[in-house]
Amino acid sequence: MADQDLLSIVWGETSGLAAKDRSDQTLTRLHAVVAKLAAAAKRRGLDGDLKRQLAPRADAAAAMVTYNMMVSTVNAVDTNAFMPPAELPERAVLWEINESGVPPRDNLPPKSLAWISDPDVKPGGDFVAGIGAQARTYRLFESAKVPTDYELPFASSYTGSGVVPSSDGQRWYRKPSWWIGLSGGVLFFLAAFSLLWTASSFSQAYDLLTNRQIEKGQKFSSSLPLPPCPPEGAADQKTCETPGDVLKDKKGKALDDARQQRDKKLYDLFSDRGPACVDQLTKWAEATRPPADPRGVSATDRQKNLDCLAMLGEAVKFAAQNLVIKADTWPGHVAQFVGWWLFGWHVPVGGTHGVSLAMPATLMMLGVILVLVGLGKGVNGTPLGALISPNGRYSLALAQVTFWTVLVLTSVMAIAIFNGGLVSEMARNFPKAVADLPNAVKNGFFPEIPTGIWGVLGISFGSTVLSALIKSIKGSDDSLAISADNTRQVGSVGMFKDKVTGYDPRHRASIADWFLGEDTDNKDKIDISRVQMVLITSGLLVTYGNAIFSAINDLTQQEILLAIQRVDILIAALPPVGTSMAAMMAVSHATYLVAKAASTTPSTTPEKPK
Repeated sequence: MADQDLLSIVWGETSGLAAKDRSDQTLTRLHAVVAKLAAAAKRRGLDGDLKRQLAPRADAAAAMVTYNMMVSTVNAVDTNAFMPPAELPERAVLWEINESGVPPRDNLPPKSLAWISDPDVKPGGDFVAGIGAQARTYRLFESAKVPTDYELPFASSYTGSGVVPSSDGQRWYRKPSWWIGLSGGVLFFLAAFSLLWTASSFSQAYDLLTNRQIEKGQKFSSSLPLPPCPPEGAADQKTCETPGDVLKDKKGKALDDARQQRDKKLYDLFSDRGPACVDQLTKWAEATRPPADPRGVSATDRQKNLDCLAMLGEAVKFAAQNLVIKADTWPGHVAQFVGWWLFGWHVPVGGTHGVSLAMPATLMMLGVILVLVGLGKGVNGTPLGALISPNGRYSLALAQVTFWTVLVLTSVMAIAIFNGGLVSEMARNFPKAVADLPNAVKNGFFPEIPTGIWGVLGISFGSTVLSALIKSIKGSDDSLAISADNTRQVGSVGMFKDKVTGYDPRHRASIADWFLGEDTDNKDKIDISRVQMVLITSGLLVTYGNAIFSAINDLTQQEILLAIQRVDILIAALPPVGTSMAAMMAVSHATYLVAKAASTTPSTTPEKPK
């Protein structure tokens, strides 16, 4: 008979577990495997890492039935009288699995137990611990390979026996996935704050030109050139440069007096020209809105427009360098300098230069992509790991949701940041009680998303959910599932004939998965419905992406000024798509889902049970 210590080990490692198939034979095999491997560990002096537990109380009827069955099995193994249908392994691991038959991502086996994914590993049965929401499923992985003399032959995530915490010896800052994700986050916020810096610069420039900031206006006007007075001297010399205003060759009090006189003339000139230029540029922006006046503008007005654009460009540059962060202390000046150095690259260098949101929006999208790459690399070990489904293949449905989310939602955030930066200061002057509210106060800063795009996003998300539902209904050909007698491997039974391919540790996720079938009989064949969906989705992404970037590219400074003056939304909506785009997506996804759900006749006649 087996000694009491061996019985306490087997009971400690297996008590509380029930065979998922409710077969006594499955549970008996677990007891036999643990008994054999625990006896081997005792002979090597490694049994100290195994859990021990005393026999249950006599009044625990159900537990006593299982315990007595375990004692009979352990005694048979100890006396070599146990005759299993399949030979007992030389080493084994009892590890938690999820509904896909693989270890959950938050409880992956350490590197020392990575051999459970080897091709020669066989399943020994599935077992359940707990009830209801606390229920967990564990699988017995068996191997015929003899462990080393210092290797514990049995390990379990159920009891923690033989489980050495996985560690690659690297701190987080030594892992590339962390730096990829962090660089993506930095890039996203760098682009976002660049948009906000440019928008705030225009808002502050508007305040300068409309004399809303007297002190800063005086400082700005002193940097402008003073036009020379006409040689005949007939013009008003209060706003032009006379020989007495020239600073060259002057010293001491004469230099100070000349500088003060010059600054006064400049501010008087700027105080008049600033508001006049705002009116001139906003009228120009209104006149050039579609449908534009075919007569165009006169040569005089064109020159006035160019002169005012030059002043606006100087005001925007001055505001970007001095006014975005308002502070009179040295930390504020440092923050302003650092902010200008980091985010000022997007500020236009002159009044005639257009403003484009395309580059910052692209950088924000790239930042999101890098975060996803870092997550995929860190969690699944591959840059596109965020697109891998639980069965270890690249998911076309996940890819579609990800691509549309990156394109549409990131564009919406970029536009909203710029809209808000332009008119946030002006919007505070309009409380909600006012009857006639400006557009930006009434509708907010976020652009309107067309109904067709909501349809596209809904179809993409809905297709992902339905795809997962179809997979669960059809079942899986999980290669690690076992039959009731533990002698052959079978797939799980579903309502549909063709079972979805299950997790295969030997399969490496590939982009080709987007074009290949998911059923057991076509997983290595091209699925034309998936090819169609890839082509349609790619075409729609490129087409609508081009429409978005065209809408946010080459914004004129006069229309930006008009939006600030009216407290309006500069970019009020994403480009319209109509119903054709959503219809194409719906047809494509419907074809894909129907093809996924369709049953086919099995290629071989199933073996009759003996």
